[in-house]
Amino acid sequence: MIIIRRLIVPLAMAVVTAHAGVAFAHDAIPAPPAQSASADECMKGYVPLRAEAEQRGKLIKTASERHAPPEEACRLIANFGQAEIKMIRYVESRAATCGISPQLAEQLKTGHMHTVNMQKKVCEMAQGRQPYGPTGDFWTLPEKQI
Repeated sequence: MIIIRRLIVPLAMAVVTAHAGVAFAHDAIPAPPAQSASADECMKGYVPLRAEAEQRGKLIKTASERHAPPEEACRLIANFGQAEIKMIRYVESRAATCGISPQLAEQLKTGHMHTVNMQKKVCEMAQGRQPYGPTGDFWTLPEKQI
């Protein structure tokens, strides 16, 4: 159990930070259509959200490197998930005016689903529960000799 705990938390945090990089590409929001908002206006709202998510991702990575306890990892992953939600909402609400491809929103949503799954596993560990696998007493008793 201890070995699993030591491996799951860093692995979970590594997965969260790995998928985060895809959504944070600097060219994530293309130039908007000519009749709509300017690229500067579009990026003005997106860049701070991306920076916040990147910062929270870095906190997860740092915690992973120092083998943070599951309770801390749970909180950090939850905070990262909130930053992802803000980005998703921004991208969805500005897709038409900023010319944002639907693929970006889908990438963000897919990444967020991974975050939610990892958060669930890590937070279950933080609460002292096994996130998955068999539980209970699996010792078998010897059969009676007749």
